Amino acid sequence: SAFTPNNDGLNDTWNIPALNAFPGFMLSVYNRYGQLVYQNKDVNIPWDGKFKGQVQASGVYVYYLDLKVAGGKRKGTLTLIR
Repeated sequence: SAFTPNNDGLNDTWNIPALNAFPGFMLSVYNRYGQLVYQNKDVNIPWDGKFKGQVQASGVYVYYLDLKVAGGKRKGTLTLIR
């Protein structure tokens, strides 16, 4: 649940690989101020720790996942480490 987007080739992006099984999913990530910093419907586009091209601060972020199936809403946290 942590990633380090520092371009060293290890853990530079964050995604949930198992989402391939849910083609209609929606994944949203919010910062601690409640601002949406990432939203995605494509499992092939992981979050790189940026928002509108700007590097985001280290910290804990909240994600909301809607799998678009009955009972398929989840939330959790991830840690961005710089």
